[in-house]
Amino acid sequence: MNFYPVALEGCMEYNPDLIAQIIEKQLSGIGLTAETLRGKKIVIKPNLVMNKKPDFSATTHPAVIAGAARALRSIGAGELYLAESSGGPYTESTIRLHYNGCGIKEIAEQENIKLNYSTASSIMQFPGGTACRSFNVIQPICDADIVVNICKLKTHSLTKMSCGVKNLYGVIPGTEKVEMHARFSRVESFTQMLCDLAQMFIENKTVITICDGICGMEGNGPTGGTPREYGVLMSSLSPFALDLAAEHLLGFAGTVPTVQTAIVRGLCPADIAGLSIIGDDYKQHITNDVVPPDTSRRSILRDFPDLFGGRLVRFLEPRPKINQKICVGCGVCAASCPKKTIVIREKSGKKQLKIVDKNCIRCYCCQEMCPKNAVKIQKNLILRLVR
Repeated sequence: MNFYPVALEGCMEYNPDLIAQIIEKQLSGIGLTAETLRGKKIVIKPNLVMNKKPDFSATTHPAVIAGAARALRSIGAGELYLAESSGGPYTESTIRLHYNGCGIKEIAEQENIKLNYSTASSIMQFPGGTACRSFNVIQPICDADIVVNICKLKTHSLTKMSCGVKNLYGVIPGTEKVEMHARFSRVESFTQMLCDLAQMFIENKTVITICDGICGMEGNGPTGGTPREYGVLMSSLSPFALDLAAEHLLGFAGTVPTVQTAIVRGLCPADIAGLSIIGDDYKQHITNDVVPPDTSRRSILRDFPDLFGGRLVRFLEPRPKINQKICVGCGVCAASCPKKTIVIREKSGKKQLKIVDKNCIRCYCCQEMCPKNAVKIQKNLILRLVR
């Protein structure tokens, strides 16, 4: 089976002119032509997981969107649109809030990119899905001929890494993502669903994945970690191939569940040796000291998920806990919880939130969506000593 190549090049600064040059070279190198783009509806799908400024490194940097837009137009693209469903409710007010807070509105005006404010969505069918055979998808992505999937290179508490495949989860409208977490409550089934979603797109549309790896995140990503310079830009017509390269750059080779699922399905090579990489030698960009999320300790538990009826895994795996000293009682975590297991109580005139552990499915949505980074990961002492 022939796999799409990945273009990779070093880049250390958010300079739109430099980024445009690099991305144009990469897109041409992976086979994108004017004929591919001409007359097509092209929608840019960034990562705007929460309302944070670009320097926070949780969202796609506006300079990469600007560079990608210039590169696409230089090759032959016409009108460009941008759409995203961030965490939380999918309403016009929240869409505007994220566009403004993440620096998207300003860059869209400068680069003549049309922003989506509609909250419409439609069902896309995928009969070949393993875990999920239909998805409710925001309308601009449904209507697109070409999806430009501009992801951010980050660690992730549930999937260990957030990159090309995980970024497409943002096409699910608002709080329906919470429902999907409840429906696919184990990391294994959630991973299968993510791969179904990405596979549905690459079989029905042209998907151009561009990775903003100039400055990403390490630790408890995708929102609670620490900014980390990786100094790379990557492009591919396959989010699966790009993610295979990305897990090697982070020093996570063989441990990212979405990549391992893609390998089993034959959607990317079994190893990076079978991947065609254009541009820089990927080995010079490997970072072996990336801090993984605290939840990465759960990965060794996947070898025996049903031992003692699953009770052993349940006892050992890391769990979220709310730091009451930091928590401001806003309730965002409770609204984001798929199982509604976070209760709100009044104490001394102040709202306090508590996670009822017996109902928690360890999806870590509470940690991901907390605007104050008040949800921490509590590691099991026994497992920590074993490691």
